[in-house]
Amino acid sequence: MSFPDWSGTAQLDERMTVPWQGLARTVGLDDDKWQVIGFDIGGGEHGYHLRVVAAPRDVWEKSSPDDPEIEATEFLVHDVDPLAILREMTHVFELKMRHRGLGSRPVRIRSSSDLPSELFLEETFGPQE
Repeated sequence: MSFPDWSGTAQLDERMTVPWQGLARTVGLDDDKWQVIGFDIGGGEHGYHLRVVAAPRDVWEKSSPDDPEIEATEFLVHDVDPLAILREMTHVFELKMRHRGLGSRPVRIRSSSDLPSELFLEETFGPQE
C-alpha cells in the first residue's frame, strides 16, 4: 500500500477471562514450541486474512531486548474469520485512523456528538469573527 487514504495506530488489551486460551492455541500452534510475537489482519473488498508471527520458543527464550532482530515464522491461518478471532481475544481494542490529507497536523477535538444528525448540537468550527 503505497498511498493509503487512512493511516493510524491500533492497540489491544488481550482478554484474561475464559474461554480465551491465547492466540497460539486458538489458531492451532503448539504454544510449548512457539511464542506468538505478532499478528496481522489484512485484506479488503474480497475478505480478510490473518497472519500470525511466531518465534520458536527456544529462540524467544534466548532473545534479549538488546538483540537487533529476532527470527520468526509468519503463518497464514486458513479457514478463520480474522475479525471473529479479534473479538474473541480482545478485552479492549482501539483503532485510530486519520485521513491522509491531515499530514502530520494534530487534530483538536472541540466537541463530541452522536449520529444520527438530528442529535447534533449546533457546533461552530474554525476562526470566529
